[in-house]
Amino acid sequence: MSMTFELDPVGADIWSAHVDTLTESGHLRRLSGAFARFIGTLGTLGTPDAHAAPLKLACLLLSELEGRGHSCLLLSELAADPSAMLGWPEGLWQSLREAAAAATAAALPADAEGWRLLLAGCAAVWPVGGADRQQPLVLDGERLYLRRYWRDESMVAGAVLARALPESHPERPLPDSATVRGWLDLLFEHAPRGGTDWQKIACAIALRGRLGIITGGPGTGKTYTVARLLALLFATAGTRQDGLRIALAAPTGKAAARLKQSIDQALDGLAERVGS
Repeated sequence: MSMTFELDPVGADIWSAHVDTLTESGHLRRLSGAFARFIGTLGTLGTPDAHAAPLKLACLLLSELEGRGHSCLLLSELAADPSAMLGWPEGLWQSLREAAAAATAAALPADAEGWRLLLAGCAAVWPVGGADRQQPLVLDGERLYLRRYWRDESMVAGAVLARALPESHPERPLPDSATVRGWLDLLFEHAPRGGTDWQKIACAIALRGRLGIITGGPGTGKTYTVARLLALLFATAGTRQDGLRIALAAPTGKAAARLKQSIDQALDGLAERVGS
């Protein structure tokens, strides 16, 4: 599919003015505007200026979402109105879109598929499956990534898949159900109100599986559950305890230290209660 656009210098000035205004008002990070302008200089569709404004708009939103903890940009969000995610007042995103459209001789794509076709033709973007020239942006299906985040996410996904596949690890003998039930009843002595103890169930499932993921917001009992899972693993390992390895990881050294302290405190309290 061939598409031709011509850059309108007046429109480009309008786009830059909008970005500067949003930056000065605190709606955009300075990094986002600088990143979008830099990517815009790398060229698209084989010519330096074609598609520059739409590409810069996508990069601007990608950078803003990265600053809010997102690893990628969904093209459906780019085609819609991401004001709610950005915390912007109504109308700001639409004015930015209109400024980007004014910098070209055509309207911006109206849906995710249109954005995918446009971005796939940009020299700064690597569409997964196409020629990889180490472009800074990666288009994987309908997700636009910074290359580093795409690489990191792919590595994590590969590691998770490898751990989850039956052929990736030898079968390990499981303790008999009566032993597991006895330890679970001891570790989760007080049943929650309402009947079902989901933390207890999470430990039972994690003991039998190759991979377990325990999630929840602050104060939902993740440390409480993990401490009991570790105790359960050791209690049911028998003579195989030497084969157990525990590694704690966190984004920063301070967070890792807090995590270890929380787990240690939980295990110490658990040891005192079980020992008594």
